[in-house]
Amino acid sequence: MVHPVLDLHGMTGDEARRRAEQWMRDRQAERVRTVVVVTGRGLHSQGIPVVKNEIEHLLALLKGTLVVRWETVGFGGGYQIELRRPPPDPSPRPAPEPRLLREADPALRRRAEEALWELGIAPTPALIEVEIRRIQAEEGVDGD
Repeated sequence: MVHPVLDLHGMTGDEARRRAEQWMRDRQAERVRTVVVVTGRGLHSQGIPVVKNEIEHLLALLKGTLVVRWETVGFGGGYQIELRRPPPDPSPRPAPEPRLLREADPALRRRAEEALWELGIAPTPALIEVEIRRIQAEEGVDGD
């Protein structure tokens, strides 16, 4: 299976860390579960492999929040990373309109809405439904 790949060759440690974190968050938002981050093995670095170490440290920090797990790939030159599922959408989905409101006579619905407005109450589907039932009971009409 082919996974999205981010190549960090040639970046400083700070650049690589910032870029990798934002890129992984963007992939998570796209509902991608597995990504590959290429760091290189650090063979051309003078001293310790900076980018590789920065990304390994970043993965450890993000474990449990953004990252589930990771493993080295490419002879140690990168990581295959499993991302957590994105959090659920916080915006509530509107409840389906009650059957009574869908099937009510438009004139009756309008009367119920106007009655609520006259009382200074903003009509919501639940309140409109109650008001329709009240009007029907007052007029001796069976609502079901």
